[in-house]
Amino acid sequence: MATHVCPIWVGYFLASRLRKLLQNPTRIIGPFVRPNMTVLDFGCAMGFFSLPMAEAVGPGGKVVCVDRQPEMLDVLKRRAARAGLLDRIQCHVCPKDSIDLKEYDGALDFALAFTVLHEVSHPDRILSDLGRLVRSDAPLLLAEPAGHVTPQEVEHMVALAREHGFVMTRALLIRSAHAALLTRAATQEATISEEDAGVRSGTAAKASDEHNRESRGRR
Repeated sequence: MATHVCPIWVGYFLASRLRKLLQNPTRIIGPFVRPNMTVLDFGCAMGFFSLPMAEAVGPGGKVVCVDRQPEMLDVLKRRAARAGLLDRIQCHVCPKDSIDLKEYDGALDFALAFTVLHEVSHPDRILSDLGRLVRSDAPLLLAEPAGHVTPQEVEHMVALAREHGFVMTRALLIRSAHAALLTRAATQEATISEEDAGVRSGTAAKASDEHNRESRGRR
């Protein structure tokens, strides 16, 4: 998978109100983020999901926002300050193909990786970090852009996630995305079999593909 860095100008579009018509961030993260949680937005850009997550965790929670580009995080912090949410956000510039953040090992209650893994050259390293950072039984929402990333590539990402302690929970129907909800297994023995992993990841890609076709048909 080739390395690609999102241009800064694209970050403004990704954080725009127009995008909310296609992908409502509050509805997407709402079932998984609750007050007082510590959560991660990996590949956060300018905070399209980070700010709704900060609202959801409340004053007793924290959103760890991770991106490779300091310029993206600078804009995120300005947006958070205007919204009165800056005290709930921690920004972290990550190195290439790593999240780092060892101080949060086993401490995250939820992790989001939305349309970002296709941009890194070694997604297995990112998934290894995620497996280390989230607590047992915590969810990971993994999504990739439909039309840009194939269902087969998403299935491969799910298989890599399983190697780092995640199990496939279910497909998520998000417009213009292939999305899956995974859970950090309490023990390595709790992970599902290779055959079951293949069936479930294939089902996730198929479900999201059918949902995206239906959405295009309605427009």
